[in-house]
Amino acid sequence: MVTLDVFDQQKNVIEQIELDEAVFSAPVNEVFLHQVLVGYRANQRQGTAKTKCRSEIAGSNRKPFRQKGTGRARQGTIHAPHHRGGATQFGPTPRSYRKKISKKMKQEAMRQCFSMKIGAGQFFILNDLNFQEMKTKQAARILDSFHVRGKSLFVDVDPNMKTVVSVRNMKIASIESANSCSPLDLFEVDNLFLTKAAVQLYQQRLAKTGGMNHAA
Repeated sequence: MVTLDVFDQQKNVIEQIELDEAVFSAPVNEVFLHQVLVGYRANQRQGTAKTKCRSEIAGSNRKPFRQKGTGRARQGTIHAPHHRGGATQFGPTPRSYRKKISKKMKQEAMRQCFSMKIGAGQFFILNDLNFQEMKTKQAARILDSFHVRGKSLFVDVDPNMKTVVSVRNMKIASIESANSCSPLDLFEVDNLFLTKAAVQLYQQRLAKTGGMNHAA
């Protein structure tokens, strides 16, 4: 078991919680984690880039001048790529960049991201994230109390509206619900703040299946 401290919003230790090693101390496989994160980034691409080929260029298809006797190189159409306003050779066309990420791959990537953050000292458990009023300074005080640098992510099971509004104005912090958080969200931030309820939810979900074996 992994034992971690549970803090209040002023970084006072309230209690300690024991967590499953299979979930929060999993071995990190960089090759596997890279594969999953590249898949998430690829799935965010729209794939709508488009250039026109020769058949799609508007204008006349006639030969611009006669074949011989002009002293110039022969030309068959003004739609050729080397003409101004002509087509693009080997340009992009709409396509899907989507990569399949199975449920087990996502679960294992979540375990490994949690383990990375804990190992780096960038994982903090908060007793709760319930703000009494909509104040950005209230969220800023949490970051100041923990003396963190870089971008931070707050994760709660069901964030209330006051907390969401207080955090969303900050450039260095964001907030997600535990249900919508992905391995990419965890990996891209420098500091991870989870509520005790969110940690217990992830422990219950990710401990249902055993760890996956991936060759390095």
